[in-house]
Amino acid sequence: MENSELITVELLRICYLPVLLYAIESFLPRVCDINSLNNCINVAVAKIFKVSFNNVDFIRQMTALTSLRVLVAEKVNYFIRLCLHH
Repeated sequence: MENSELITVELLRICYLPVLLYAIESFLPRVCDINSLNNCINVAVAKIFKVSFNNVDFIRQMTALTSLRVLVAEKVNYFIRLCLHH
């Protein structure tokens, strides 16, 4: 693993994910929508590291690229809590 791959993953995390997930908490995305977005990340990881999809989950785990299912659930829960308190 080279530094350039890790830098690319970090850029993906801080630049691409916020754009991909912008305002997703304002509607309740379907499981198939989340899976589609998650697949975008999987394709990017596979291309960055030049690996097959069999290795993508391991790489995402080792680089702390959390599943979008988890990120979306956290954003939706936070949004609902905010709405309930106002």
